Amino acid sequence: MSDLELQQRQVLNLFERVSQPFSPKPNITFEFPNFVSPTDLSSKPGLATPASAPTDGLNIPELDLVKTIPRGRLFSNFHPGHRVAAYTLVKIFKDAPTVADMLNLAAHPDVHDAVNEHIFVYALSAALIQRKDARSLRLPPIYEIFPGKFFETKVRSEAQINVQQKKEPATQEPIIIDKNFAATNRVVENKVSYFREDLGINSHHWHWHLIFPVEATGEIINPPDRRGELFYYMHQQILARYDAERIANGLARVTSYHDWDEPIMEAYFPKLTNANGAIHWASRPAGLVLKDINIPDEGVELGIEFQINNLELWRTRILHAIHKGSVAKANGEIIYLDETTGTNTLGELIEASQWSADKLFYGDLHNFGHIAVCYIHDPDRSHSENMGVMGDSVTAMRDPIFYRWHKFIDSLFQQFKATLNPYTAQQLTLEGITVNNVEVRRNATSDNPRSNPPKNLIITGWQESIVELDRGLDFSSLRPVQARVTHLQHEDFSYRIQVTNSTKTTQEIVFRIFLAPIADEAGRPFSFREQRLLMIELDKFVVRVTPGANMVKRKSDDSSVTIPFERTFRDLEAAVPATPLAPGGVPTDLPTDRMTNFCGCGWPDHFLVPRGAPNPGMPFTLFVMATSWKEDRVVNGEDSKKLCRNAASYCGILDEKYPDKRPMGFPFDRPPDKMITTLAKFIEKSPNIKTTEIRIQFEDRIIRRFPQQ
Repeated sequence: MSDLELQQRQVLNLFERVSQPFSPKPNITFEFPNFVSPTDLSSKPGLATPASAPTDGLNIPELDLVKTIPRGRLFSNFHPGHRVAAYTLVKIFKDAPTVADMLNLAAHPDVHDAVNEHIFVYALSAALIQRKDARSLRLPPIYEIFPGKFFETKVRSEAQINVQQKKEPATQEPIIIDKNFAATNRVVENKVSYFREDLGINSHHWHWHLIFPVEATGEIINPPDRRGELFYYMHQQILARYDAERIANGLARVTSYHDWDEPIMEAYFPKLTNANGAIHWASRPAGLVLKDINIPDEGVELGIEFQINNLELWRTRILHAIHKGSVAKANGEIIYLDETTGTNTLGELIEASQWSADKLFYGDLHNFGHIAVCYIHDPDRSHSENMGVMGDSVTAMRDPIFYRWHKFIDSLFQQFKATLNPYTAQQLTLEGITVNNVEVRRNATSDNPRSNPPKNLIITGWQESIVELDRGLDFSSLRPVQARVTHLQHEDFSYRIQVTNSTKTTQEIVFRIFLAPIADEAGRPFSFREQRLLMIELDKFVVRVTPGANMVKRKSDDSSVTIPFERTFRDLEAAVPATPLAPGGVPTDLPTDRMTNFCGCGWPDHFLVPRGAPNPGMPFTLFVMATSWKEDRVVNGEDSKKLCRNAASYCGILDEKYPDKRPMGFPFDRPPDKMITTLAKFIEKSPNIKTTEIRIQFEDRIIRRFPQQ
């Protein structure tokens, strides 16, 4: 077994049954680093202590801060105290001299068995992603590490019954997960529960906040390029996608939650538990109002105290900065909110990251909003209730109020965007390039064997996928337990773009593809000012276009936005990496295939397009724009070998600059001139832009996707 194969198996072993005392699997050996003191571990096979280990021991006081959140308690990366505890452990893992040292340290009982299991998973995941010498190691999916954050409580009982029956794996039926388990169809908001509670969507949100942490300092992670702007754009795109699903289901677009004296009428009962059902995420009945948070530090719950007036004060200061056009740093330095860096500065301010201009003055608006909502049912813990799902980035998107809160957050960015000059026809035009026609074509499948299926029609339906439960549920038996989940899926399709290059030289062109609904839930056509906020980025890619006529083809599963359905524990065990390591443990040849060349951050491929509506389908505008790669290009390292780049539109490229000079969401990132009221008027002087109407048709059946040719 190579060093890399061993390390991959060690990683998987460390993420199994994290709430239990650690026990190495057969043939997987951990050895304590030299800076750990000798311990009698004769009762723990697989854990060896080097004879040369010094006697000064592990610096246990470093873990005191980590242990402020006890094992078995819920963890919130929106809670400032929790974040500090988590990143204390991240730094400890990152400071280990080698990956082998880090994994051995993580296996030590004074670490693995002593710290909160959620913080352990968060910290080890963050360290593995951030360390360059660990880039070829894959993380298992978060929904298999913590199935209790994704599946209702009764699933654990069914899993335990399966284990007790001792059926052979070949005869054991997967547990069927009801895609509507949180509520009945009598609850209007449950019409879009398939979106809010999707495994891939919630995993994406977890991974995004993992690679773009709030609390990390420069000694832990370098400031990610355009991080604040990514915070804005990724969440704005979530809102656009959520609104498309709402319209498809006859619901109005989500409204901003900005009046904090207003009762929250959307109830949410998550039916989720942590640590084998011992701790429940709290429910929120309809009609509750935000209250001041005054949670004492009780030992089992890290205290936090703030007033709703604080949120109002921070909002006022941020709005003042937006309309003044500048923010002030703590030292008095003025930072102007210009069109190049203003969105990024504002994003760092609103999320209150370590790169905020003045965190003390402008506050912690985004994160404390999450905290206020997640404790709304018991704001001082008089009833010893746990937090709600809004407190955890893994679970927050399950709650309808998440979207209303982020609609408010987005409104701050939109007020800033309204201060910028509209794009001119010159800024939107690329001389010498004409996009003549755009269409989408479905791929032929066994269900649709015709070689020439209807154009501009995308079919959606359901897909069933298998996930492993036994690695995250603490059973005495090690027998496999599987679950079958049903999620949205679409038939594969391709874009066909006819483009003419009227210049005499080959041009490198960036194609930007967006999609937006044409009308609201009542069938009323959107104005362009409304529709631009509903534009969903589907893809962005570079193509060499030769002089004359060209046909550009692009597969839907090559999207710059999405990643594939994550591999299970067993998939990763069966496909351990075989990449050789250079001195220092850095991989010499990083994997480039789509299934391995990502770090878990990215919109799920099965949700690339919205659900649409039953026959004859829901009309959408497909928008394709050609811009100059020479003007848009950002110089980075060796792109072909860069890991974590598959979903660059929403996640950037790890340790590199964002691969596009344009503002994120261009050309829909700012309002148009007041005279422009339609999309047709917006593009009329830009032959490099083409739109067409397509339909997305939902069919209530199982879809089987086939590899694209």
